Amino acid sequence: MKKFILGFLVCFTVLYAAEQQLKTFRFDGFEVIAVKDADTSMRHGLFRSLPEAEFRRMAGGDAAAASVNTFLLKMDGKYILADTGNGGTKGSMLKNLKKAGVAPEQIEAVLLTHMHGDHIGGLVDESGKAVFPRAKLYISVPECDYWRRQAAAGKAEIAGKVFQSYKGRIETFEFGKEIIPGIKTHDGSGHTPGHTVFEVGPLLIIGDLLHAAAIQIPRPDICASYDMDVENAVKARKRFYDFAASRDKTAAGMHLPYPGTGKISRDGQGKYSYTPLK
Repeated sequence: MKKFILGFLVCFTVLYAAEQQLKTFRFDGFEVIAVKDADTSMRHGLFRSLPEAEFRRMAGGDAAAASVNTFLLKMDGKYILADTGNGGTKGSMLKNLKKAGVAPEQIEAVLLTHMHGDHIGGLVDESGKAVFPRAKLYISVPECDYWRRQAAAGKAEIAGKVFQSYKGRIETFEFGKEIIPGIKTHDGSGHTPGHTVFEVGPLLIIGDLLHAAAIQIPRPDICASYDMDVENAVKARKRFYDFAASRDKTAAGMHLPYPGTGKISRDGQGKYSYTPLK
């Protein structure tokens, strides 16, 4: 009996853990699977403009809850991936895609919010070979131009590998374009020069618009040290918080606590709050 109970508990634990890596949300006409790439948290050192005591109060401790997320869209029978996580030994995106029954060969497009390593690392394997052999990459013009320059200067190794391994399959776009039927692009620059927010019907894929929900939802004026252009990063946060709240959009964020999807609301005094989807 003890062996049976132990076996049951192990099986339950494995199934529960797998469930925590994949969660499906259904919208009108398409599905989104939130695919966890890695656990993480955000510490005060990333938010130096906020006094440490205030950070600890808002975060509820030494660190604010966060995650590294990617999102798999199933639209019209096609699989489209938004960002790809860390890759290598840090990332679980590929393993979790396989748990969802999706092979790399089935991915037809990858939407890149920006080209930091924890968003493009999963595009290439350890040898630098493309992980998704059929996928086109969609990158905004300013983001692509910036990282090509960085790669040419030897300052962006992963980006360089991505440009090489996906040569001939990189589609650049100007903001405001519908790049795939049903997928619109918006200028979310600030975090990086060409950071993109993707609008898919009622869903807004907001990338790294924020890093710590407990801090930056109520205080959009607070930037993480990763934000390259602080002024525009703050403007973008406020703009898309208002957009999501006023149009009842569901936000999907790459560092929102897993499953990384929820509603951003604004009260009569202009204060923002976040409610995760269950």
